[in-house]
Amino acid sequence: MYHESKNPRSHVYEARGAEWLYYFSHRCDCRGHKYLAKIIKRINQFVFHVNIYPEVEIGARLQLPHGGYGVVIHHDVVIGSDAIIFHNVTIANGGAEIGDRVYIGTGAVIIGDINIGDDVVIGANAVVYSDVPDRTMVVSPKAIYKEIEN
Repeated sequence: MYHESKNPRSHVYEARGAEWLYYFSHRCDCRGHKYLAKIIKRINQFVFHVNIYPEVEIGARLQLPHGGYGVVIHHDVVIGSDAIIFHNVTIANGGAEIGDRVYIGTGAVIIGDINIGDDVVIGANAVVYSDVPDRTMVVSPKAIYKEIEN
């Protein structure tokens, strides 16, 4: 059953297999079926190239556009509802807490025990290592061009 997303940046993405497998593995983990949860996580890894640990707490209506290819979310992360996480995103260990209606762009890296507020946009290839307040946009640093010396 599909529920309408509350994220204004949301689109309807047809490929929902990675999300469904995550939610199924999470339910198994919560009900004490740890071994089954890990098997489902491995299937998700193999089929969709998505590595989301069953212990991760993610709110309703998670969206992984492009099938979530290359997404890695470690076990001690908490993510709110209506999150949109593009491909090749890494949310590393440290206990990050991510709010509701957060958009995380391609290749972004979130590191450490940090809090990210509600309605935050994290741009492509941004590296986030400190707290981000509500309604904030985080973008990657400007590229630096250096002349190559012979």
